[in-house]
Amino acid sequence: MARWALVVQETEGVGNDRIWGTNVLAEVEGTREDALAELKRIVPTYTPQHPFNSRQRTLLRDGDTYLLISKGSVRDYHCVFKVWELLWDSKRPEIQQERLADGAAG
Repeated sequence: MARWALVVQETEGVGNDRIWGTNVLAEVEGTREDALAELKRIVPTYTPQHPFNSRQRTLLRDGDTYLLISKGSVRDYHCVFKVWELLWDSKRPEIQQERLADGAAG
């Protein structure tokens, strides 16, 4: 069975130490449609790191990708949400073993 990572990409840090970071919000085991349904459920309530106090939030969608724009008092920030299939993780070898077993069975 496939595993899917629900991923957000957003601005992390402050001042000159800001970077574009990536975080896995959750994992879903099942179909891509299962993962997309879970992403659709969690995106509207997600609270990004920046801005601290959002004056306005706008959520957009393009196919399976979501874009959250948060207007702060000084600048605007955005987050991108996507579903990615989890293929391999060096700290979790069972994921690769499951994929190999699924390939042999199918």
